[in-house]
Amino acid sequence: MKKALTAGLLSALVAPGSGHFYLQHKRRALVFFVLAILSLGLLLQHVMQVAQVISLDIQTGVLPLDIGVIAAEVTKQTTATIRDGADKLMYGFILCWLIALLDSVRLGLKQDKQDKQDALTANNAPR
Repeated sequence: MKKALTAGLLSALVAPGSGHFYLQHKRRALVFFVLAILSLGLLLQHVMQVAQVISLDIQTGVLPLDIGVIAAEVTKQTTATIRDGADKLMYGFILCWLIALLDSVRLGLKQDKQDKQDALTANNAPR
């Protein structure tokens, strides 16, 4: 399998930066991985805040133990959270993943080309 395909699959299916790690670009791998983890962590922090508000409302009796009412409140709180900027974190995470995927494929294509040139050079070398 070509390095570009392997790196792309790793970046797409495992984690941002995993394709770079495979291609021995460890600093880039770390940058993409840390950016993805930070954006995902901040997004999860927003989700946890919403969950805590709703659970507190249930505990204090503000929200009844009715699944329909709770579902409506989750929808309302989620919409408010997205409006308050959580969508930017989600888009940041997706953008980081997409850039990592494209960059790992680009680097893999570059390495595949270099490997092909090295093989041609080795075959044409005098013996």
